[in-house]
Amino acid sequence: MNKRHDPNTINRLIGRFADLQERWQNNPASFDWADLQALAQEGAHAYNEGAGPSFHALALDGTQHTEFHERFLTYSLEAGFDPFKLVKAGSGDTELPVIDHAGMAEEAQWNASSARMRAALMDVARTHFTPLAQEMRDGKADLPQEQLRIVEAGAESIPADLLEQIAPNLLKSPDRVERKQDVDPVEGYLSTAEVMVDSNSKPYG
Repeated sequence: MNKRHDPNTINRLIGRFADLQERWQNNPASFDWADLQALAQEGAHAYNEGAGPSFHALALDGTQHTEFHERFLTYSLEAGFDPFKLVKAGSGDTELPVIDHAGMAEEAQWNASSARMRAALMDVARTHFTPLAQEMRDGKADLPQEQLRIVEAGAESIPADLLEQIAPNLLKSPDRVERKQDVDPVEGYLSTAEVMVDSNSKPYG
């Protein structure tokens, strides 16, 4: 059974996240990354099932990603966070992804931190979806509706070769954002100066 999180728990986690981000912004050189890692470990499964957006959606969606967000995602994945999980956002039956994969893909087109984060998600996707792709390729199974919803929600973070085997129609979707360049997920983090330069490179309008 999925754990339902008390909204106060989510509020506390995101409050700590904001405090740590402010500390990092004020003095990156002396920031203790162990504090962020501890928070990521504590909140790895804070999906906020049935109560609203997940901790990770609140932390990562709709924001300009930096080294801070890169490391948070890395620590979260290491702690068992499932970026392809769907959860009920409220009392109804509507299921939402725990992070916005399409938004991440859009951001990755200009933001190097987002691009590396997306590459990390694609690594997770390859492990997560390869067995399903193998079954589909061998004709052993039709894609269950539950799996289809998961694939649709995370399509932008699934490598094209896997998506072609699992749900090729999604590759042709006009809403799918293609990765413009291959990004090494283990490439070094941006320095503070690089983050500032990268931030200023975002097109306006």
